[in-house]
Amino acid sequence: MINRYWLTDKSAPFATFLNFLDKYYHPEIRHQNFGELVDRANSEQMDGEMARFHSEFVQLLQGHRDGLHPKAIFTAAEYDDWENDDDFLVWLWRELYPDERVPRPGIDGSV
Repeated sequence: MINRYWLTDKSAPFATFLNFLDKYYHPEIRHQNFGELVDRANSEQMDGEMARFHSEFVQLLQGHRDGLHPKAIFTAAEYDDWENDDDFLVWLWRELYPDERVPRPGIDGSV
């Protein structure tokens, strides 16, 4: 694990996404807070913070990870049911956006 730099540096790459993982998925609060993230993701009115989370999430799934520490996602989420970030991210996308196709590298002009 690494220092949770995104908690204090809101301008860090993917800081919003990582902060959401800390706030809604980290194992110490997962059972109490994850449902709120699902509700926010499925809300018809996406606030600015949720829009930024969604945008950063798409970038991560498409492979755009410039500036992201290799252990940042694992440190923020402390997932234990997946072997790597990519598997975790795909699972999370399907939980939050079940009606949307999982963004992949090479789709829509990405990587």
